[in-house]
Amino acid sequence: MLLCFSSGVALASGYFLFFKDSTRVSSAPKQAVISSASNQVNNQTTTLQGLVQVNKAQEADQQTQLAQHVVELNQRLEKKSIQLKQSQQQLKLNQSESVELDDELAIQFEQEADNLEWSYELEVALTDFLIINEFADSAELTALKCKQTICKFELTINQHAVNYGAKLWRELNDKLHLEPWWQQFKLSASQSNDARIEFTVSTQG
Repeated sequence: MLLCFSSGVALASGYFLFFKDSTRVSSAPKQAVISSASNQVNNQTTTLQGLVQVNKAQEADQQTQLAQHVVELNQRLEKKSIQLKQSQQQLKLNQSESVELDDELAIQFEQEADNLEWSYELEVALTDFLIINEFADSAELTALKCKQTICKFELTINQHAVNYGAKLWRELNDKLHLEPWWQQFKLSASQSNDARIEFTVSTQG
């Protein structure tokens, strides 16, 4: 009977020790899992913080580039504004000089005697010019008078070409200045609208 009691005590002790060891063994993996999860969370937090810092750095760089671009655009705008003002001033000066030239030529034209021979020669030259450069169907010579050093003549656009007046006069004027006989004129001035263009030319500078 004592032997049976001893066997029972030994069996109970063994079972208790086995259960205690099992508890320790089973608790160890749980702690490992918790520790691993904690490390992953920390790693993810670090990664997110790094991404936030990178994004902030990129945003700061983009803002710097944008600010530089705005400065460059402002500088270009200021330069263009200065150029525009200079062009407007030059245009006003040219217009003023043109008006003065027209007035001077008009006064001199009234004071000089007629030159019929020169009038005929210029009329022939202008008529040939219109035909050769294919302007005869678009414009015609409607008035011409030459004095000793100054000539005035007028070209009028034909009705079917009235919508192309300004363009036609620019092209005609450009080609006139290429004619060999036109080189005799040292000064030239013109006034035009869509229907007509008037030239005043002088052999004296």
